[in-house]
Amino acid sequence: MVEKEVIVNSDAGIHARPAMMIVREAMKYPCEVTLIKDNITADAKSIMSVLGLAIISGSKLTIRANGDGEAELVDTLVNLIEKDFKV
Repeated sequence: MVEKEVIVNSDAGIHARPAMMIVREAMKYPCEVTLIKDNITADAKSIMSVLGLAIISGSKLTIRANGDGEAELVDTLVNLIEKDFKV
């Protein structure tokens, strides 16, 4: 299991478009991946689950993955969030 914390700096937080980017990236890997905000967990492969966290700018997220490709996926998602979803 691998986990890292990241602060969301995007002015709009994580709304539909960035949430979809997270889900698309997560779906590329066979491992389980969750986002954790304020002790609430969400399946990073589910758009409704990610949006349900109501992530705003300044939110601290923990990204946790378990399984094949876990380290690469966590690093990819942290990088995506840190770059404000600009690819």
